[in-house]
Amino acid sequence: MTPDSSKQPEPFFRVDPRSTALLVIDMQNAFVAEGAAFETPPARDMIPRLEKLIAFAREHSMPVIWTQSDHRPPIGGLMLKKFPPIARGTLWRNDPSFQMYPEMMQPSEGASEYCIVKHKYDSFFETELDAILRYHKIDTIIITGTATNVCCESTARSAFMRDYQVAFPSDANATFDEAMHQATLKNIDLFFGRVVTTQELLEEMQQATKGNSDRARAAQIPRS
Repeated sequence: MTPDSSKQPEPFFRVDPRSTALLVIDMQNAFVAEGAAFETPPARDMIPRLEKLIAFAREHSMPVIWTQSDHRPPIGGLMLKKFPPIARGTLWRNDPSFQMYPEMMQPSEGASEYCIVKHKYDSFFETELDAILRYHKIDTIIITGTATNVCCESTARSAFMRDYQVAFPSDANATFDEAMHQATLKNIDLFFGRVVTTQELLEEMQQATKGNSDRARAAQIPRS
């Protein structure tokens, strides 16, 4: 073993809150509520960790973008054909399944917080997401929500294609199958972004915030 062989490789980017947005994907009743058509129990389990990220983002004026899937006709397209519950009204706007899961933090739209409606897995496809990110001069996206291997992975791939750096918290994404969850994490980490835990991400952002504050104070000190 060489002296350096045990060191972890340096991440190819660091998450700086000043240029980072938090994306919260499809935390809707259709996926999160007990007994829902597409129930994903791990999505309920990870809510406390997700809320820590939302609280941090709000505290540091980071953009927060919430998505909701709407698959009613005609915009549902093949979703209506492939998934019988959708054909029967699940994830149609104004149906309870479309609404955000109520037992967690809720969107608070304003100057840096948005709700967008999407009709496909990819949160960029025919939505205003890219325009919002560019307006706020964002280069890094934290992707959270459900389902890990469907909308979250599709969005991560699309973000990478647009040259956004993707941070993908392993324990703030959820899906209905652990093997699929792990496969997506491996795929994202190899090809499309960085996989981290929520705690690792919070610590990295706190460190970046402290470094930014230290540099700002140093710049204000008069030089003799």
